[in-house]
Amino acid sequence: MRLTLVCGELPYPPNHGGTVDMWRRVCALKDAGVSVRVVCWHQGAPDDATVAAYVSKVREVAESVIVYPFQHSHSSKFWRLARLFSLPWAASARCLSGKDFAALLANERAAQPDAIWLDGLYGGDVALKLARQLQKPLFYRSHNIEHRYTGYQLASARGLKTRLHWWLRDQGVRHYELQVLRTAQAFFDISVDDLATWKSQGFTHGHWLPTLIDTRMAQALSAPPVTPPAFDVGYLGNLFMPNNVFGISWFIEQVVPLLLQQQPGLRLFVAGSRPSAQVRALVASVPQITLIESPPDVVPVLRNARVLINPVFAGSGVNVKSVEMLFTPAGLVSTPQGLGGLPQVVADCFQVADQPQAFADAIFSVLHTHADPLPRQRARLLFQPDRVSEILPILQEEPARLMPAIGAVPARVGHGG
Repeated sequence: MRLTLVCGELPYPPNHGGTVDMWRRVCALKDAGVSVRVVCWHQGAPDDATVAAYVSKVREVAESVIVYPFQHSHSSKFWRLARLFSLPWAASARCLSGKDFAALLANERAAQPDAIWLDGLYGGDVALKLARQLQKPLFYRSHNIEHRYTGYQLASARGLKTRLHWWLRDQGVRHYELQVLRTAQAFFDISVDDLATWKSQGFTHGHWLPTLIDTRMAQALSAPPVTPPAFDVGYLGNLFMPNNVFGISWFIEQVVPLLLQQQPGLRLFVAGSRPSAQVRALVASVPQITLIESPPDVVPVLRNARVLINPVFAGSGVNVKSVEMLFTPAGLVSTPQGLGGLPQVVADCFQVADQPQAFADAIFSVLHTHADPLPRQRARLLFQPDRVSEILPILQEEPARLMPAIGAVPARVGHGG
């Protein structure tokens, strides 16, 4: 089977939840015997040495990789604003000029993929057009209920610039998301909760496809510790998204004082990419907390704490970091939202709390006890790479939804590609 994957961004390096989910699935599909072609976007220049190295890495598992720049020029913003309510801001950033789309279409027509796979919502303009022109079924990988996710980020945003950014990103998303779901032959949701929500709204052609773990990473994470962790409590995640910043702020401001009151010598770390000014200031205000910025390898970071936490309060989809935490020997504490979208067998491996004192108590509870390893071992089985083989019969079914072919796609004026 040959699939053309339209990914919202270059799936390598896998350095945040979205790219981790995409990259591991690309690798798993290849291992399952699927020929994968990747169409994606990246903010770096195509001739940049770093970007070229990333593309080369993807070419090790994909038979074709085509990378386009995002539409971020001043001139493109005018037509993107004009279409804001029919084509969401993040989707219009991934539109192609008529010339670029015609070249892509010719390329894919020659390759004759069996289907188009849209990985994440915002490459939808290209994926929908390819499916229509090639008369191939469209499959959709849902990372979130996107209109909920952008709404959560807008509600969590602080500062005029950040709020304006998320207001733009929130416009028109729900209508667009429903259009993609209605068009897809089938959709594969990362979240059991989101899947149930869509089913309650009449979208019954969905399936749960969990995020997958990298086998070598899983082995490294779960190996017996050679030396004791240097830290008592740790957090790893991006340090700039509004919902993460809110959760970290809540933890440092309301939970950490309770921890230090009981155990002043506690050692904590906050690790992740692009720490916001707010996160930097909060970490600097507590001497017992170490900031680990953009660690090149997350395995030694995750293994360097006796307790790992996920204090997130808003979002949708699944927190991939909660899945990775599951493979460590550390004690695990999360808010309910940090476990959103995951089966109960996974949630049972965590202490769960969303009030400061209860969260602190949960940390001390797992800090001084050893959990039964069997529930965690059972839960880990859900995220093995061979799970992807279960969806192949669905991808090979006779198409039930094909869009009528249309004529030549007109070139857009004012934005080249």
